[in-house]
Amino acid sequence: MEENKNIQEETAPEKETNFKMPKIKLPEFNLPKLDLSKLKRLKLKKNAKILLLAVVLLVLVVYGMLTIPGMIDRNNLKKLGYSEEAITKIYELEWEGMILTDELYSDNLNRSIVKENFRKEFLDLYLMTDSLNDDDFLLYSKLILKGYEKADVLSMFNQLEFWEITPLLVFDFVEDTAAYIKDVDDHRVVNSQDSFTLSGNYITYYAETEPVVNQGSIEMMVNKRFALSSDYEPGDLVEARVRYASKGLILSQTAYDTLTQMIDAAEAEEGETTLRMYASSGYRDYAYQEDLYGTYVKRYGEEEADTIAARPGHSEHQTGLTVDMASTSNGGLSKFGDSLEYQWMLKNAHKYGWILRYPPGKEQITGYSAEPWHWRYVGVELATKIYNSKLTFDEYYMLYMAD
Repeated sequence: MEENKNIQEETAPEKETNFKMPKIKLPEFNLPKLDLSKLKRLKLKKNAKILLLAVVLLVLVVYGMLTIPGMIDRNNLKKLGYSEEAITKIYELEWEGMILTDELYSDNLNRSIVKENFRKEFLDLYLMTDSLNDDDFLLYSKLILKGYEKADVLSMFNQLEFWEITPLLVFDFVEDTAAYIKDVDDHRVVNSQDSFTLSGNYITYYAETEPVVNQGSIEMMVNKRFALSSDYEPGDLVEARVRYASKGLILSQTAYDTLTQMIDAAEAEEGETTLRMYASSGYRDYAYQEDLYGTYVKRYGEEEADTIAARPGHSEHQTGLTVDMASTSNGGLSKFGDSLEYQWMLKNAHKYGWILRYPPGKEQITGYSAEPWHWRYVGVELATKIYNSKLTFDEYYMLYMAD
């Protein structure tokens, strides 16, 4: 029992105590209310800034991609030798890629590309030569139209002078241009603008003929290629006074009027000797020339006859615009080339519209032996241009007047 009692005492619960915790009053914090719409706007604004920054970076990258190569190209153009002004023009023409790829440059192109009269279609020519003008462009174009390859024409412009190329407009088509260039080069010591001879034969006269283009005009071309019709006769023929011509000489009125003025001017020239000259031969019709040419063929053979007389229809005398001049003091027509009158005409005839038709040293171009006495009326304007060009009428016509 005692033992159970002790067990109960040990297990008996403790007596409860009534103890209360004091209340603690926490301080109050007035937190703002969370504005979700404002947070959303802030987030959008931040994203917009990021996007703007990305766009700016992209623009800078693109700008760099576009401008840096351009800057490099401009610098490379400068290295080639182009001026700033020329570079600007190159970009206008959109040539920068082509020029840089092939490293194209010449001092002439650099100077010329900024000029108002620059001809972009002749780029290769600007690169090839030191100086160019409209005459060069025309000659280049005429040779291309005649059938010459571009590379061959450029080679000729690179190695030959203008007056060394113009005969090609009169000659037959030259297949071997390299041989022609060499032939010209071999004669550089003796040739000039006043005398041009070559070893090769580049034309077969009368091989291909065609009618005179502007028959009846004072500017018409009559030579071994262009022929007058057999019935052609000028409509204004007049008989010249013996004071200025051989008896019975007939000439076109226009040509005769200027002939008298020229002869009067020569006689009025002050000097130790009075200059006296006259026309010994003028208009010849087709039939007359036919007989004359036939006589020469019988006497000398056709080949030789062709160097001293025109075939019928190909004679300038049929135009009524041509005379054979003679000096009264120096043995007539055959000695006219040795006379003071001839020297005067060389310097002054163009002022009256007359040109020396078959000058010495140009036989391979005109197809005739030199004839100091043979003069042709073409009008003052054209005569002056031919005189200044130093070309034969054949060359001048093919370059500037023929289609």
